[in-house]
Amino acid sequence: MSRPAVPAAQRTAAGQGQVTPVSADGAAPVDRSAFMRLIGAAQVPAPQGKVHVRLPHLRVELLNQLPAAHGGVVMALLDSVMSRAAGELPDAPSQTAVTVEMSSRFHRPARGALLAEGWVVHASRSLCSCAAQLIDEQGQVVATASGTFKYWLAPVTWSSIE
Repeated sequence: MSRPAVPAAQRTAAGQGQVTPVSADGAAPVDRSAFMRLIGAAQVPAPQGKVHVRLPHLRVELLNQLPAAHGGVVMALLDSVMSRAAGELPDAPSQTAVTVEMSSRFHRPARGALLAEGWVVHASRSLCSCAAQLIDEQGQVVATASGTFKYWLAPVTWSSIE
């Protein structure tokens, strides 16, 4: 999949553009993750040092044959919450942290409303190690993950997020 071209007016000296996605009416910034919006997940308030992303409803399109949340949905929630935790550190060099590697463990089928919780384990100037867990509505941990994230210091290059 190719990335959309960045208009010349938005290019920096490095050939990259800075883009801030806005709502349909152009009035307000929106969540930077179009995929999280697509599956119906959103960041919700969390205790200091943690990030929470909630998926309040598992639509049929997000289920596997059990039926339970598809493994890709589970991994996406865990990945997103860890990346956000890395970017929300007070001294983070960037709010954008991209996945370098990730390890996931599935403990039981994920059903119902889900809450992903992520936190930073260790951070350096360029990399951040994080951990996460996915909790179902009964309070059971259904999956866990750990990952390494690289701070993305260059401007965002996508000219739109659709």
